[in-house]
Amino acid sequence: MRILMMVALLLSYFQAVVWASPEIRINIPELMLRVYDNGKLVKEYPVALGTSYEKTPVGNYKISYKEQNPTWIPGSGFSDKTPVPPGPDNPLGSRWMEFSPGYGIHGTNKDWDIQYPVSGGCIRMHNTDVEELYELVDVETPVTVTYQTLILKERNKSIYLTVLPDIYHNNDASKAKVSELFKPYAKKYKLLTNWDLPNDQVRHEIKIGERGKG
Repeated sequence: MRILMMVALLLSYFQAVVWASPEIRINIPELMLRVYDNGKLVKEYPVALGTSYEKTPVGNYKISYKEQNPTWIPGSGFSDKTPVPPGPDNPLGSRWMEFSPGYGIHGTNKDWDIQYPVSGGCIRMHNTDVEELYELVDVETPVTVTYQTLILKERNKSIYLTVLPDIYHNNDASKAKVSELFKPYAKKYKLLTNWDLPNDQVRHEIKIGERGKG
């Protein structure tokens, strides 16, 4: 029994160390929420984000308020202003974490919407996921929201470009921008010339660089 208690204490200690300094990062076109600790990825969750006409705001924020089993109060876009109490019909689900006035990370009563840009600007999660996240982060946890449709990654001695759907129609993807993103890798890799940017709204992964010789 004493050994089991010691193991439990050690596990709780190491869990606390892992989550010593969490940070939430969301890149809107990926429709994913990631949790980092001291720069290391430790958790990721699929999310729903704002539509092209009710966008999720980009910027650097912090969680300012947390609430379990929140009551939803309809905003100005709703004719029926009757508050919805906690329960299966509540659009906020089981948890609310506000990061900007009127915007929060919360659960949902529409699980099928996750990984689509369908919200009014908030960040929706599966209730099981948001309940887990709620316990892992606290007030003052940084929240960084970006919008990047072009992402470079190293793999197998090559550089690959991930092109994400431009769901907000920013139209800022270009080969010139890829060249700018490639500059930090230019000493190790040679930029290929036989590739093109796709012009559809589908995720693509393209090999654009190889390890230089010499």
